[in-house]
Amino acid sequence: MADTVRIQYEIHTQQELNLSYMPFIVEGGLFIPTTDTFRLGEHIIVDLKMPGQTEVQQVEGKVIWITPKNALYEVYQGIGIQLIGDNAKAMHEQIKTNLDNTIEVGGYTYGVSDPNNIK
Repeated sequence: MADTVRIQYEIHTQQELNLSYMPFIVEGGLFIPTTDTFRLGEHIIVDLKMPGQTEVQQVEGKVIWITPKNALYEVYQGIGIQLIGDNAKAMHEQIKTNLDNTIEVGGYTYGVSDPNNIK
């Protein structure tokens, strides 16, 4: 795809992974905090590095969510992507496997709720 944009997203902590994961997206999704401009439906390739991993993995996604700067409730600016492509199902399973179920985020996701209010 000639129009495909490539971005990098390094998730540093388990809490950040839990907050980035969007479980309500069919086939899995991630919220990526970014100030870059995207369009709904835009295809992107994410060079994703998850906590505790040394290798960067490529994830193909489609922008399905945009949280603008100065959004209500002071949530993070960024995009939500739906995982797509040949490895979408495997990446979704890998992300779910790497979630830390001991970290309670109360249904909060970056871009949806203010992560500073998480206990």
